[in-house]
Amino acid sequence: SKILEMTESKRFKIWTDAGVDILNVAVKAAHKRGLEAFYSHRMNGSDRHPDGTPRRIPLKDAHPNWLLDGVWWEPGFWNYAVPEVRAHKLAVLRELAENYDLDGLDLDFARTPPFLPIGAQWEHRDFLTGFVRQVRAMTQEVAAKRGRPLLLSMRTAATPQGCHYDGIDIETWAREQLVDIIMLGTHSIEVDLAEFRRIIDGTNIKLYPCMDDAAHAPDG
Repeated sequence: SKILEMTESKRFKIWTDAGVDILNVAVKAAHKRGLEAFYSHRMNGSDRHPDGTPRRIPLKDAHPNWLLDGVWWEPGFWNYAVPEVRAHKLAVLRELAENYDLDGLDLDFARTPPFLPIGAQWEHRDFLTGFVRQVRAMTQEVAAKRGRPLLLSMRTAATPQGCHYDGIDIETWAREQLVDIIMLGTHSIEVDLAEFRRIIDGTNIKLYPCMDDAAHAPDG
């Protein structure tokens, strides 16, 4: 990446020192087996050292005004109400879309909320909706250049109400068909499938209920 700094993981360093792009290897291996390859990008959190402890991020340290107030994560969470944050994230996703033969990008909004000012997420929802519109336009641009689709999926809370708590206007995203696949919940056995089906009715959006192996709830 020309945007993100390299992880400190010794295992990854062995590969990179040898000139191995592990993401490219994974994508090719998936395609060889007839599988689609999506890159799942966490929209917030999980800045960690290899031992699991919180890791300071230079971009966050240089721009503390780009971060949310009152969050539990020590390095801080991005505030998507800030234009520079949205531009940074869009650049990261564009780099992935343009440099790898991916079948899709996954926006993981379940790992980890919040994304907007705490207590006012729904009031700031248009910032997230505008960002996803930008991502959708970018993926369609890349798809047109390469001559085949680049799908967009998202992982979100297990209920539409949970989406709203996080500032995700799931009804608008579905109506405008900003995504192709919605993955419901993390560590969620019960999801509001009926309500999500109602929301996507008349669209080509697919629902993908799944169970993750770690508990992550929406901010609400």
